Amino acid sequence: MHFEEIPDGLRVFSPAKLNLYLEIGPLKPSLYHDIDSIFQSITLYDVIEARRAPEGVLELEGDLLGEPAENLVQKAAAKLLSSGLIPRDRRPGARIRLEKRIPVGSGLGGGSGDAATTLWALSRLWGVNVTRDELMPLAASLGSDVPFFLLGGTARCRGHGEWLDDWNDVFDAGPALHYVLVYPNVHVPTPQAYRLLDRSREAAAPATLTLPSPLDSISPASVRDQLGLGKLFFNRFESVILSEFPQVRQVHDLMSQEPFLGVLMSGSGSTVFGVAHSAGDAERIGGRLAARLQGQGSVFLARSERPFLDSPIRFPSRVESGSPAR
Repeated sequence: MHFEEIPDGLRVFSPAKLNLYLEIGPLKPSLYHDIDSIFQSITLYDVIEARRAPEGVLELEGDLLGEPAENLVQKAAAKLLSSGLIPRDRRPGARIRLEKRIPVGSGLGGGSGDAATTLWALSRLWGVNVTRDELMPLAASLGSDVPFFLLGGTARCRGHGEWLDDWNDVFDAGPALHYVLVYPNVHVPTPQAYRLLDRSREAAAPATLTLPSPLDSISPASVRDQLGLGKLFFNRFESVILSEFPQVRQVHDLMSQEPFLGVLMSGSGSTVFGVAHSAGDAERIGGRLAARLQGQGSVFLARSERPFLDSPIRFPSRVESGSPAR
């Protein structure tokens, strides 16, 4: 997450994330699953503008906002207003505009990132004296992925996603990872992905789920090095989604023919990403894939992003990364 100041407010760049590793635990009596995952924010952004408005005025406009009860931007604003962090005698206003660049239902966490960005942007816009740590419980109440986006960069996420191990010091010491992403123009609902996974396990031995995580036995620095070699990438959802969604399998098969270090689906799908040797390789491969897909998928170039910076930043080029490949 990065931002710049604009007249009467802020423009915030809310990143997508990739799951570089994703293990899913069995269904618990609570009807939730624990996860063990490596989240990494990348340079593909939604853009949220938050501007000052008269007291009591909260207006939302822009892309794919939907019904207020279902929209995470609206929910985040309402959550902050009712949190007790704002004095009862204040009812600050805001005009919020959302520009969606991250595909919806893509496994890239766009909605969760927008919720975290809204919490942070409004707290700053309204002069709320609150730390990022104090925003974390509000973020967790909006969704299991939301707290990560207040941190950004690279982290190991466990539980429902709310237990964060900050790995940014280690990953910032190494080279950036360069990615080509393909969204196959199909929405994979997360609840459906979990149902498919649970069904696939009903007749399978659960032994693989009780083994220690490989992330427990290696250091974050070793994880960084192995990922840089195209190793350790894993997604428990991948096999069941590839079986159920032929469009995702076709994209995965197509990308597997390219000279990537590794190819993996992100989250519950449907985006598939490849890890390139360099930014130049990513650009060349992205161009080939865009030509071969012929409109049957959207291709994006991105790199690993540094953690959230709580200070203004000026971009040399706002669309240099996260732009569709030509």
